[in-house]
Amino acid sequence: MDHFPCSHALAATRERNLDFTTLCADYGKRQTLINAYSVPIMPLGHPSTWVVSFDIAQRVILNPNARRQAGRPRVGRHVSSSERTTTQSCRRCGQPRRNSRRCPNPPMINEGTRRGVPDEYRHKCSICHSIGHNKQTCPNIDSNRE
Repeated sequence: MDHFPCSHALAATRERNLDFTTLCADYGKRQTLINAYSVPIMPLGHPSTWVVSFDIAQRVILNPNARRQAGRPRVGRHVSSSERTTTQSCRRCGQPRRNSRRCPNPPMINEGTRRGVPDEYRHKCSICHSIGHNKQTCPNIDSNRE
């Protein structure tokens, strides 16, 4: 479409009484279209009736050696290298790759510059019931086993 004049150029040629076909590329003109289809088109017929030289008939052409990639097709677009990438995090607890809809923690409280979940709602260790670790990392695990 870049070889056809725009509406502004057509208006300017009409205003100056010029022929707008001088602005068109040759392939957009009517005579070029007529010349393209003036040559008779002959059907090839069935491939068994074709006359093929022995040299060409002996060549074996295989299908391309390409396979679809395994797995489900990628959804979404490819991110440009100039774009920033962000990691989704929960509004409630701040954990990455989690959203607030599925978060087991209650909403955060705002106390000045400190934001966090109240201690009574945070996850506690199932052994000593203190906050900040779980049963795998509990410092009292050895004393409870004895």
